[in-house]
Amino acid sequence: MRGGYHWNPATGELLHHYQNIVFFPLQPLLDWLIAILAGSTASILVILVTLGFGIASIFIFDTFARSVLRQDAARWATIFFAFWPVSCFYIMGYPTGLISLCTIAALADHMNGRHWRSALWCGIGTAAAPTVVFVVAALGIDRLATWRRGDAKARHFLALGGWGVLSVAGLLGFMVYQAIVFHDPLAFVHAQAAWGTAPPLVTRLTRLIAPSWYVQQFNAGILEIHAGLRTSHQGGGTSAAMVPIEAGVQRLINSAMATLALIGLGCATFIFRRRGWVVPLAGWSVVAGYAWFIFSTNQNMLSLPRLMMPAIAIFLGLGWLAARTHRFVGMALLLVFAILSVAEAAFASAGYWVV
Repeated sequence: MRGGYHWNPATGELLHHYQNIVFFPLQPLLDWLIAILAGSTASILVILVTLGFGIASIFIFDTFARSVLRQDAARWATIFFAFWPVSCFYIMGYPTGLISLCTIAALADHMNGRHWRSALWCGIGTAAAPTVVFVVAALGIDRLATWRRGDAKARHFLALGGWGVLSVAGLLGFMVYQAIVFHDPLAFVHAQAAWGTAPPLVTRLTRLIAPSWYVQQFNAGILEIHAGLRTSHQGGGTSAAMVPIEAGVQRLINSAMATLALIGLGCATFIFRRRGWVVPLAGWSVVAGYAWFIFSTNQNMLSLPRLMMPAIAIFLGLGWLAARTHRFVGMALLLVFAILSVAEAAFASAGYWVV
């Protein structure tokens, strides 16, 4: 918002040399407009806007959930969506709520046959985050399947192509900007090397099927918490002890949320198997994208709760499960989500790196 984008190819692929080109432009553009209008109070308004997007996404999700689930299941789904441990990002300037708004609106319009409006929501969303591209992929598969089942005329295929372009318009616009300013339309991809370069193809495929890779995050979290407690017991400073403890807690949160995400998506796949199959398909598409671009790299389960947020079928499935089982299940999940949300907000307030 303040200094614009920067990208230096000479240092762009160095580990831990972060450059802001990795962040998509929609939220910074909104922040920039707020700064022009509000001046010195811009920072407060930016936080209020991102918080507003987050709160609005809860109400939009509730409306969508009530249109596809029974009322008791929809109520639980909304509760889980609201307390999923990412709420601290609503007050950290992230476009988390905005991404959710675009995703939910796109899915709702797609299911109601308003495909061009759905594409517009996706196009806006792809200017906010790359994860929306995986939602577009699912909607595109559904549209292509519908086209193949119909009369499949050339003009319909051209319309489908136009729909696809509009669906990723935000991403395309960002790439054009980078090509003009930095002479590299994929600068945002190259800048990801600051978090570590991608391992060889065989290594990534092996990790996806290796059980040890899945439990590594959990084990590392336990070890980090143990190290922090030992440091504290030996008389280490509070900050010295809290750094590994906070990192370990983040790993445990990621592991727990990964398990719940898979359970939720599994339930959603079952309940939408005859109608609205595109909803769980979009969720699985987000998971597949995360698995390949994040989980199979050295980052493992980095930022899983936040990056899984566009897979809204997770919450629909968990809501259905809570409504179909003993009330204790729903209350237990709510308690876990609430505790984790408070913990994440506390970590963020204390200045720790919340992922």
